[in-house]
Amino acid sequence: MRALSGLIRWLSRFPFFHSLRFRLTLLVLLASLPAIGLLLYTANQQRDDALAEGQLEAIRLVRLAAIDQRRIFDQAEQLLTTVARLPEVRGNNADQCSMLMAELIEANREFNNLGVLNRDQSLFCSAVEGSAGGLLRNPQFAEDAFAADDVVIGTYGLGPLSDEPTVTYAAPVPVGEGDPQRLVFVSLNLGALNTFANIADLPDGAVLSVYDRTGVLLLRSPDVEEESMIGASFADDPVVQRMISDPSGAQLSQINDPDAIFSGDWIQIGAGESGLQNAAFITVSLPKEATVARADESFQENLSRLGLAALIAVAAAWVGADLFMTRDGESRKALVMSVYRVFETGDLAQLDDIVAVDVEDRTPAPGQAAGLSGYKQVVAHFRAAFPNGTLEPDELLADNDKVVARVTLRGRHIAEFFGSPPSGENVVANGIETFRFANGVIVEMWSMFGPMSIVELPSKVDLPEQPEPRPRKASLWRRAFGRVIGRSHA
Repeated sequence: MRALSGLIRWLSRFPFFHSLRFRLTLLVLLASLPAIGLLLYTANQQRDDALAEGQLEAIRLVRLAAIDQRRIFDQAEQLLTTVARLPEVRGNNADQCSMLMAELIEANREFNNLGVLNRDQSLFCSAVEGSAGGLLRNPQFAEDAFAADDVVIGTYGLGPLSDEPTVTYAAPVPVGEGDPQRLVFVSLNLGALNTFANIADLPDGAVLSVYDRTGVLLLRSPDVEEESMIGASFADDPVVQRMISDPSGAQLSQINDPDAIFSGDWIQIGAGESGLQNAAFITVSLPKEATVARADESFQENLSRLGLAALIAVAAAWVGADLFMTRDGESRKALVMSVYRVFETGDLAQLDDIVAVDVEDRTPAPGQAAGLSGYKQVVAHFRAAFPNGTLEPDELLADNDKVVARVTLRGRHIAEFFGSPPSGENVVANGIETFRFANGVIVEMWSMFGPMSIVELPSKVDLPEQPEPRPRKASLWRRAFGRVIGRSHA
């Protein structure tokens, strides 16, 4: 409040602040501030709601994607589990085993290789001749697969027939008692993982990514411009770090990124006790700009409408100020007339509602006090010096916050008036006075009068003599009762 008062006092120093047109325009603008504040609050609330809906949409998309990817992973797990129990895999006929693998791959086009690896990591049979996928490029993964009792997913590599990226699954061939001596593997073409992204109709700017459990990028949709990103490790990325450290993926939704909304979920396969449930994870990012685009568009539309309404109101205030200025000018003229009537009546109390207490008289009389009390002193001296005196405005002009009066002083000068000795004659003087108004009262004044001139007032006009009234004749009633009254007195 103090700051606002200080601002108003500072603005009041400038002449334009006292303009009625400026004040009306400022009033219209101030009246629009609550509407602007409400609009900003509503827009902020709409943005928050849009971001919350975007977060829910990201969670929904990532869960659907995880279900879709889990279906493919489950399919690989079922294929390995089934193939590991076939007699061709357990037998010693490598050619027969390879023919079977080729037939199975033909029936499962999303996979690009299927085969069996010996304990010494030599290839026993394969759908693609002479290829063991990524296993031979990663001996440690093969060792881990032999040591596990469940399906293992791990290595990323290039396909046996092309440079298409693949991910390899493996499962040991059970032999009853003893350690397994063979390993069944299948290589999944990562293009199969892109099925959901192609049919999900992701929002504009949305990015779906699939990583293995170590943070290696397996898939990104839309396709990345740099193919080298596929197969690269993103273990240092904050989003990937959150997912690796949080098996539930819930922390990813709490990332406060200025540009995007994130959500993530793990793809789980295998038994709960194997420790290998989390095979890979999926992340979805939605751009905040696109998420809140509708809210921003609504805000811009509402702001445009409000701005147009405010512009029309300001224009109306600016143009209509002339009418108000005319009316306000007439009211100020009436107040000046009231001031001059006080000089005739001597009713000083009326000045309390017309003149400011701290009014500044720029042309004070000799010895005149400051403020309203000094102006009342002028009126009192005027009444004493000119008992029958008047200040008659010949012309009043109003402009902005000022009224200029051309006045004539008339009266018989019988007492000293601020240094002017009495002449005892009827005098007249012409003057010009200026009054400045603020907040409906006079706050500043200037006065300039010429010398007083002696004038002769017209003599009294003799009225014609009126004839004496004729005596009224007594009525019959009065004559009759008059005699009776007269006798009784006698």
